[in-house]
Amino acid sequence: MRFKTLKLTLVCFALLASSVMAQTFSGRVTSSFYAYERSDSIDNTSTHARGYQGFQFDFRTKNILLRTFGQINSDFNTTLDGDGALRMYNLYLQWRNIANRIDVKLGRQPIFGGISSGTFDGGLIQVKATKWLKFKAFGGGLLPDTQEMKLIDDLDKNFLMGGQVSYLPNDDLQLNASYNLKRQNRLGYNTRRADEYGNVFTTFIEPREQEYQLVSLDGYWRAKRDLTFFTRHDFDLNFDQLTRSEFNVNAAVNEKISLTGTYLFRSPLLPANSIFSVFNVANNSEIEAGVNYRLNQQMSIYFNSAAIMYDSDNSMRATVGCTRGNNSVQYFLRRGYAGVMDGVNLSSWYPMLAGKLMPNLMISWAKYKIDENVEDSINLFSGSLGVTYKPVRSISVSSQVYLLSNKYYEKDYRFLMRLQYWFFLRGNKS
Repeated sequence: MRFKTLKLTLVCFALLASSVMAQTFSGRVTSSFYAYERSDSIDNTSTHARGYQGFQFDFRTKNILLRTFGQINSDFNTTLDGDGALRMYNLYLQWRNIANRIDVKLGRQPIFGGISSGTFDGGLIQVKATKWLKFKAFGGGLLPDTQEMKLIDDLDKNFLMGGQVSYLPNDDLQLNASYNLKRQNRLGYNTRRADEYGNVFTTFIEPREQEYQLVSLDGYWRAKRDLTFFTRHDFDLNFDQLTRSEFNVNAAVNEKISLTGTYLFRSPLLPANSIFSVFNVANNSEIEAGVNYRLNQQMSIYFNSAAIMYDSDNSMRATVGCTRGNNSVQYFLRRGYAGVMDGVNLSSWYPMLAGKLMPNLMISWAKYKIDENVEDSINLFSGSLGVTYKPVRSISVSSQVYLLSNKYYEKDYRFLMRLQYWFFLRGNKS
């Protein structure tokens, strides 16, 4: 039945594309196979194999966009809940430039901007009041856990809503104020507990309804062609406290040297009614600076360092690296409260046959300790070897082998193969 639904969707797109003038119909179909072997415990390993069929279709006219993005997956070794189900991540209709001022979107859609992010089933309206003032408002239900095409139960307890006001006096300055309200009621479940005498019994756990309610201010300013500033501040209305404050600057000293600087304050973001809200939580601040030096058109070297300040301790991290075309090498280190780590990353992509064939290699090695006072370090190795072949513009075939190994996880092998097909059809203009 679910495959019939997918076929019906494709047929509707084809009929729509053939019946409307001045339109385009484009999309991507992806078939993937994923197999892996992992260590479930010290002496036990297991193998798994999964298949994925994804699709994304766009139908456009001058002022209308119909977009869909979905996937079907299945496990070949073990029957899992949700196997063969059609998961729809996006399915919405958008009317653009109504009266040269208004955009409207209806359906399952993503939302980004300001404090808001996520996917919901509902509507969004964006109004260009003037050349320098824009409004956005949205609202709808959260997605079911399975992402199937149905509205979630208890819509009044599982929804997302918000809005944004944007002030754009010129191309170099933008100020935004946004609001976001999210409520979520998780499903209850049965579990086993023991009483004071050790007797085990079954009980039903009903999680509390959770809520996030936030406001945010952010701004971007390009003071000069080679100097930009960004700032953002998030405030939790339920707990009456600042949860994030960020300042960022990017500057080009000359054609070869560029500098970056960031200050970031963070407080743990907890939903209202969360059990974690009864525990003591700690804020942290971070200061980071970096420099990039371009040796020539193909090669650059860079260095970044950051200090992270906690209530009773500090941490630091640093990275130095070099890039040349599609190749890069990087050394990184971590010290302090967050642990100790030294490591190296290598990556290389080598185009062949005029770019039709692209082998790639990625290797990462690290030595780490969870605490500075621990004597022995743990080695971690991960790597991947892959190749992508694109015989024509519309088709690509890629495969990749992954390996992960450390003291506790001796072997983790993974294999991925993917076939992608792109298409673009243009209708009549009259």
